[in-house]
Amino acid sequence: MNVDNFKSVWQQQSTGTHGAIEINQAKLAEIKINKQMKALNKMKWARIIESFVFFVIIIMLWKYIAAGFTFSAPIISAFILTVFAIIGLAGNIGQIVLISNIDYSKPISQLQTDFYRVCAHKLQLTKLLLMSVPFYLAYVFIGFDLFFGIDLYQYLEQHMIWFYSLSSLLLFIVTVWLLAKLNYKNISKEWVKASIQFIVGKHLVNMAEILNSFEQIES
Repeated sequence: MNVDNFKSVWQQQSTGTHGAIEINQAKLAEIKINKQMKALNKMKWARIIESFVFFVIIIMLWKYIAAGFTFSAPIISAFILTVFAIIGLAGNIGQIVLISNIDYSKPISQLQTDFYRVCAHKLQLTKLLLMSVPFYLAYVFIGFDLFFGIDLYQYLEQHMIWFYSLSSLLLFIVTVWLLAKLNYKNISKEWVKASIQFIVGKHLVNMAEILNSFEQIES
């Protein structure tokens, strides 16, 4: 085999190899996307189930309100919890829409943002639950009314009402401040990173760091 023939064979093999690599890479990308789509589909069904749960809670609370509509602590408490349930339902519906509209043709930074929003659902749900903590008396008032038929508020002394009111207000302020800090933009802070990792997992911390990097590059 002369030099020219050798070069020709080498070029053919090289072209074939590059073609095979490109095909394999495309196939791997397709497989990865299919896996992600299956995972997203599972997430969507989970959000649908959560939406149904929130919807049932809203219906039950409205029935409770309608059954004994008076300007009392249990009824006001039911209104407060209904607001939280509606927020939870709206958040889940938003998640379903977001997952359904995931577009892999978007720029990587936008796609990363969408994936972060999807994966941060548990974090947002935890925030919602924590936001209801300052209104802990709402659960107490409804519980006493349901199980004992007692409007506990009427039996509280004035100084206890002031104590519970001030403690709830302080707890609300602290909770709002903490939850406002608990987002990907503050992922460099150790307590934020540790909190997100504890609530959701390491994968969301990694996504938050990547998202932060994208935003820093774009800015």
